Amino acid sequence: MSTQKSMEESRKIRVFLDGKPINLFKGMKVKHILTHEMVEKIKEGSRIVVDEEGNERGLEGSLTDGEHLKIEAIAKSP
Repeated sequence: MSTQKSMEESRKIRVFLDGKPINLFKGMKVKHILTHEMVEKIKEGSRIVVDEEGNERGLEGSLTDGEHLKIEAIAKSP
């Protein structure tokens, strides 16, 4: 039984969204760590997801263990 648990643990990663840890399986995408509301705001263009270096990340982007992402509001032009 411990072998199965260690195999399952080896397939998991931890990422951080706005400083909060999220545990998930390898292969999941940015969209999988977001709420439906967040996804809609990104699709409508009022929010973006960025990494630690300020690079915008798409909803289909891959995640890596230990990665830190945050949601940022987009300023609307007048």
